[in-house]
Amino acid sequence: MTDECRDSHSESSARVEKRRFLPAAAFALTTTYVVLAHLSPAALFPHLAHYNIMVWLAVAATLACLSQVLFHPSRWRSPEVYLMLGLTAAVPVSLVANGQVGGALRGLRDFLISGVVFFLVFAAVDTVRKMRVLAFAVVISAIFLLSQSLYGWYRNGQDSQYVYRQNFYTAKGDVVDEFPRLQSVGFLEDANGFAQYLLVAASLLTLAWSPGRWRRNLALVMLPGAYFLYGVLVTHSRGGLIGLAILVFFLLEKRFGKIISLVLAGGLLRLLFLVGAAGPRPTSLADPSTAGRIQVAQTGVDMFRSSPVFGVGFQQFMVHNPSLTAHNSLLLCLAELGIFGTLFWLGLIVFSILDLNRIIRNRSALAQAPDLVSSANGVLIALFTFLGTALFLSRTYTMTLYVLLGMAAAARQLFLRQQEAVGSIAAAQRE
Repeated sequence: MTDECRDSHSESSARVEKRRFLPAAAFALTTTYVVLAHLSPAALFPHLAHYNIMVWLAVAATLACLSQVLFHPSRWRSPEVYLMLGLTAAVPVSLVANGQVGGALRGLRDFLISGVVFFLVFAAVDTVRKMRVLAFAVVISAIFLLSQSLYGWYRNGQDSQYVYRQNFYTAKGDVVDEFPRLQSVGFLEDANGFAQYLLVAASLLTLAWSPGRWRRNLALVMLPGAYFLYGVLVTHSRGGLIGLAILVFFLLEKRFGKIISLVLAGGLLRLLFLVGAAGPRPTSLADPSTAGRIQVAQTGVDMFRSSPVFGVGFQQFMVHNPSLTAHNSLLLCLAELGIFGTLFWLGLIVFSILDLNRIIRNRSALAQAPDLVSSANGVLIALFTFLGTALFLSRTYTMTLYVLLGMAAAARQLFLRQQEAVGSIAAAQRE
């Protein structure tokens, strides 16, 4: 081999190694960013807050993921990507439309703390194995947070920062008692939001399910799932109980059908409320908490009516109504981003659900790529569980949603690649 050939071979090998390293680095940085964002290092290690670790980590992950754009530009021609770009643009537009030009960049920055995860996951997850690893990382972070909260409660009692003291009202609105509810830290420092995250993690456990391997399923799925179930019950979240019923419905649907699964999930929900899983508080319109949410819903509708096209502005709901947030993700989006932003937000969710369903129902994918189908099914269950609880929570911009939407968009690309491979094999056989 001549020296020129050796040099050419070495340069080619270096390019191949670089192309292998960059995707691995992008995925590692993306996974680290997702996990640390949910663990909230600023709350765990407040003395490190001034170093802006999460900002630098997001920048590093973005730079690593840019390589995927350069090497695979066609991957980004996806409806989900265009819709996410539209939603991102709607954030500063909503502020500019309300005369807050100076806050547009700040609003965009605040949104991208969560929203950038969609692009990172979409770029970094280019194999089914990576999708499963990311799901497993989310599960591990949920186990850590739940263990941390339970330990804090056990050690410090109701004075723990992981315990929220929920007031118990009479029918007349008088506070007569309080009861403890488990919560976490960071943007999960809310019992309802924490229950939602635990349910998403429980849904993602289905990616580890392996038919016929009961020991593996017991260790990797059933035992962690039972742990998450206990965590949800200790949060005493009414929305969490509804999310649990949705999860049970999807887990039973393939075995028992929709009608029986719906009856069983509804019966479980009814039983949980009867035994007091929501805590010692009434679940009626007379409950001051319920009445307050109805009132704030009307306030949100009024905000939307006052500015239907672009909304009152990103993060402006609490400015117009300081006492209470929307407690409904769709209403929050309509009030703050108007029809313009809500169409992108809803479109992103609808396209993700349609794409995941298309993968699950495709016979060739089920035969040729069963791991992709099972992963898509797990992401779909997690997304529906999140959305079911989001009807009672203001989680329009939370990071967990954009992790799931990014996984759905990545699953679509993997499915298209698998279909192209099947088509190529079929064409070769015909020739």
